[in-house]
Amino acid sequence: MKIPPGETRTYTQIAAAVGKPRAVRAAGSANGANRVAVLIPCHRVIRTDGSMGGYAYGLPIKEELLKRESVA
Repeated sequence: MKIPPGETRTYTQIAAAVGKPRAVRAAGSANGANRVAVLIPCHRVIRTDGSMGGYAYGLPIKEELLKRESVA
């Protein structure tokens, strides 16, 4: 929830932000388990290589959300 609109963070950055820099997979799993994507904007989390990664509602929707936020 702390990622502002128009910005992204990587799974690695999320893991480091919670004090567990080696827990990248756990960060991805937690992000993927988000059931309230409207309230918690999990679409703002991307892979370290800059690719989209996954999204429960499909990558085209994730890409469109990021585009609308002027990130993509």
